[in-house]
Amino acid sequence: MSMMDSLSTSPSKQHPDIVVVGGDSSLHYLLQRYAERIGYPVRVEESSLSAEAIRKSEPVAVIFPSVEILEGAQSLAVELTNFDIPIIVCSSVFDQARTHELGADYCLLHPLVFDSFSSTVSAAVKSKLENRASKAEEQAQAPINPV
Repeated sequence: MSMMDSLSTSPSKQHPDIVVVGGDSSLHYLLQRYAERIGYPVRVEESSLSAEAIRKSEPVAVIFPSVEILEGAQSLAVELTNFDIPIIVCSSVFDQARTHELGADYCLLHPLVFDSFSSTVSAAVKSKLENRASKAEEQAQAPINPV
């Protein structure tokens, strides 16, 4: 099975989930409802969870419900970036630049609407697939060693 086959853009039973780090239960509920509509399960975790534990579950993306939560979990965000796990942050248009400074790949701008959520998750999945394909291609190319 190729790298591209292991994570497809169409959700399936074996498809990874979306991890939400911290936040309030009403936002979790909204994110879960949106994710279920496009076929992804949602798992809520505390910001104290290690990036390695998140990486092992191979999530589609990690969502931080606010800029403040992302700021409080900066070491986690840096590690997730090192693992090529897309980071999505729910923020206002005024905080958008700050979220990118803190390592976010995508912003879900308030008010959160389904179409924006769906397109953002799709972009994260596509980016993850492209990164994996690129890395697989780099690894497949044998280095040229002069004799």
